[in-house]
Amino acid sequence: MATGTDAIIFSALATHLRTMLDILPIAGPNVTFPASGQTKPGKFIELTFLPNQTRQITMGDDPQQKRGIMQASVMWPLGIGLTEALDVAGEIIDRFKNQTLFASGVKITISSEPWAASPLKDVDRMRVPVSIPYIAFEPET
Repeated sequence: MATGTDAIIFSALATHLRTMLDILPIAGPNVTFPASGQTKPGKFIELTFLPNQTRQITMGDDPQQKRGIMQASVMWPLGIGLTEALDVAGEIIDRFKNQTLFASGVKITISSEPWAASPLKDVDRMRVPVSIPYIAFEPET
């Protein structure tokens, strides 16, 4: 169970993504993917968590504002086109657009509409990064 603010934020965002219908397998940061003995799928989502500098909104010990981006990269085989990968990216964008999530006393707001970046060619596949910007406040202690 996540207890630190960043861990709570990442867990809530990743869980929200996993609740999408017909979602592809998800490769989380620092998690062996695929599981031992399995073959890496041709299509999957790769998560990257990019917290930014904490903002002090008020003086004293009040909860501080956490900002950052969770990036969900649509990983796609080379040579089969771009349209379906962009459709998956669009589904992720729609899933997070205008959302506010609550987890363990932390309010997490998607601070602007998520966006897909230009497709990038990796060694064995293409990736379409989808950036999901968030702001959150540390829980009061």
